Amino acid sequence: MAISQMQKVTLIAAREHLDAILASVQRLRRVHVNNLQEETIELVSDTPLIRHYDVEQQAFVFEDEALQSIISRRQRILHAIEQLEVYEVKGKLWETLTAEKPAMDFDTFRLHNDEFAEQTVIKQANHLTTRIREIDDYLEKTQEAIDKIVKWRELDVTPEQLRQFQYVKAVIGTIPNVESNAYIDLIRKHPNIEHKIIFLNDFEYGLILFYQDNEREAVEDLMTQARFNKLEYPYNLLPREQVALWNDEIEKVKAERIAIIEQMKNTRDELAGLKIQADYVNTKYARELAKKKLGVTQHLVAIEGWIEKDEFAIFETSIRQQFGDEIVIRTAEVQEDEVENVPVKLKNNPIIAPFELITNMYALPKYNEMDPTPFVMPFYFIFFGMMVADLGYGLLTVLGSLFALKFFNLSNSMKGMLRFGFVLGISVCIWGIIYGSFFGFTMPIGIFDPNTDVIPILLISVGLGLINIFTALGLNIYLNLKAKQYIDAYASGLAWILLVTGLLLLGLGMLVPGYEIFGTIGKWLAILNALGIVIAPCIKSKSFASMGWGLYDLYGTTSYIGDLVSYSRLMALGLSGAGMAMAFNMLLSFLPIWGKFTIGVVLFLLLHAVSMFLSMLSAYVHGARLIFVEFFSKFFTGGGKPFEPLTISEEYVTINQEKVK
Repeated sequence: MAISQMQKVTLIAAREHLDAILASVQRLRRVHVNNLQEETIELVSDTPLIRHYDVEQQAFVFEDEALQSIISRRQRILHAIEQLEVYEVKGKLWETLTAEKPAMDFDTFRLHNDEFAEQTVIKQANHLTTRIREIDDYLEKTQEAIDKIVKWRELDVTPEQLRQFQYVKAVIGTIPNVESNAYIDLIRKHPNIEHKIIFLNDFEYGLILFYQDNEREAVEDLMTQARFNKLEYPYNLLPREQVALWNDEIEKVKAERIAIIEQMKNTRDELAGLKIQADYVNTKYARELAKKKLGVTQHLVAIEGWIEKDEFAIFETSIRQQFGDEIVIRTAEVQEDEVENVPVKLKNNPIIAPFELITNMYALPKYNEMDPTPFVMPFYFIFFGMMVADLGYGLLTVLGSLFALKFFNLSNSMKGMLRFGFVLGISVCIWGIIYGSFFGFTMPIGIFDPNTDVIPILLISVGLGLINIFTALGLNIYLNLKAKQYIDAYASGLAWILLVTGLLLLGLGMLVPGYEIFGTIGKWLAILNALGIVIAPCIKSKSFASMGWGLYDLYGTTSYIGDLVSYSRLMALGLSGAGMAMAFNMLLSFLPIWGKFTIGVVLFLLLHAVSMFLSMLSAYVHGARLIFVEFFSKFFTGGGKPFEPLTISEEYVTINQEKVK
């Protein structure tokens, strides 16, 4: 059986041992904790179980406030990690892919939390990051100010100094530089106003207008006509002096910025310590959150959960070694009314286990259901390989998966994906040999030529579909017989196998001369089982009123025809992938000799990478579609809850499993 057997375990102890016991349960990572507070247990204790020292408040907080405080602490740590990672000196790609996470035991993990200067590192990261932002903001604004006044660098007087003139008035500003020189000519031709041009560019003139005090109105009219824009200049220094001052300040803050970045690059140990803290806080949060599921009295606490049967002995031994007789351990078998709530853990051999990915995508089986993964594996293995069917692509997939598994440091989920890819790559190799295809080139060892053997490949596809559907119906029969639902075993399983077989024999007798006897057998086989499908609901309900349901079920014959046609995609996708690869090769063959061995090599790799990706993506999606729609729909319901033991967060660090003697 591919679903791990579970049993209920209950731990009862005095409240003062709660934290130690819960920490041990978490370290052992074997118990899926049940929520006792959903059950009708009378709680007689108001003393809070969850407590946490909040650094911001400098005080202990309790229950939901404590949980929120832990979440806030985690957010502060993650924010600091993000800040430091921006300036982290990255290793080479190979070093990054092969680098292993730091490993330690749980006691060292906890000791690190006690000794690490978390607040100091967070404050330092925040301070340095804030200072860099301030510098960047200053540099941006100062550069904008320089760009604004640098064009006035030839100005040898400031507006403030002009205001001190006693006999002559002056105003500084710009006018548009237009092609007709209309505005500057207005100024040049004015009889009573002098001017001095400070700068000239493609867009404007910068100038000073000099006038007598009694010409104020004339100047204002002229400024309006010439679209004169008065200079706003709040500085005491001349523009060139002000720019020089700013440039000196810019150099200083740039130097400070470089020093800060160098300082942040040298925080590798602090960053590593923060990552361990992040895992520790996540672990603590999971443990404290579990307390909301416990049963509590004034003096006792109860932890109830599910554990795999073959893991219980190790668990019990470890708990006994730590707490002796201070804890009571009770076990119980799964009761019939508990089946819906028992978590499910699939347990298959290394060949089948990668295909749990397909089952999980659809739904986990319930605890009392059958795990369909062992039946999914052969069909998905064949379907995927048939839809890609290229020896070159298969070898790349197998070797690439093996290489990554051997040398790269990967998460468990990524390792599962690569094992899945490795097994499917073998199927692609096998079908590549059958089709005689190697990167789109035809090999002399192929059994079928996808260019000419379309009909045989189509018949194989539909034949595989028929086996897939009959297997699903066979499992339906088995499950109904196991549940002693004999009428359902016939009506929803056996009758359909016989009806479809009858129709196939009828077609054989009608189409192939000399096989008429099979047509006669098939006709009566189909008629009798069609009647059986219609009558079965009446027998089950002991009423002819249910015949309508039987007729409705019989209408499902059309869906079986559609199901069989659906398997023709095994042929179609295999041929389309081979055709695309061949077309790429043909295009490259038009290149001259020198081109084939230069740009042709690059194009070959690029085009076949695209072809391989599209072929495998299509095979992955359509293979899953055939399993979900045509296979699972005939016998599998699913809806089980995943087995999620109270465990340790290991996103950044690996905590060694404890050996129990």
